[in-house]
Amino acid sequence: MSLRVGIMGGMFDPVHRGHLQVALTALNALALDHLRLIPCALPNHREGASASASHRLAMLELALTEMNEPRLQTDDREFHRPGVSYMVDTVASMAQQFPEASLVYVMGRDSFNTLPNWHRWQHMLDYCHLCVVSRPGVSLALDTMSAPAAQWLRARQVTDPMALFTAGEGSDARAGRVCMLDELEEPASSTDIRHKLAAGSQQMTGMPAVVLEYIKQHQLYTTP
Repeated sequence: MSLRVGIMGGMFDPVHRGHLQVALTALNALALDHLRLIPCALPNHREGASASASHRLAMLELALTEMNEPRLQTDDREFHRPGVSYMVDTVASMAQQFPEASLVYVMGRDSFNTLPNWHRWQHMLDYCHLCVVSRPGVSLALDTMSAPAAQWLRARQVTDPMALFTAGEGSDARAGRVCMLDELEEPASSTDIRHKLAAGSQQMTGMPAVVLEYIKQHQLYTTP
């Protein structure tokens, strides 16, 4: 069996339990050898991060240390690449680093809904598979996309996640397919968390305690 490597991008501003649950769900359901969480340096489809790159990376490292799951790893490669952090470039660099591996880009349903707006999004599947993690009973939101985008994705969808790693007729087992895992139980939002922190809320159950302590220590997210 070839190496299976997961990739999960995001601002992680700050990292919360929703991020971690998406990563852990994909890690176990797809039997990945490891999954790399890659903070975005400079997004092209939204405003920049509220916290600095070093703070976001430090919080992510603290959260993963607390989880004690060595297969979940941080990766800061986007901080070392100039210009906009296009995920297609990040995935391509991962494919170059792991030429014999099956790469799987892992994302939540909300991010998946915006996928057709991403830079050269279709070319991502030249390098990796796509796994969408969502809550039970929530289907792929193809009906909200343009007909060509929905058709393109539907043609690549498999119902069995393990089919990502099985070569079919005329296909590559290392890239090009889409699956969905409807096993996410804890939705969370970095935006909501930042608003609560700015308002001085003490009800922060959606994030690891070590991350909350780091935020308080460095006085992050004190303004809306």
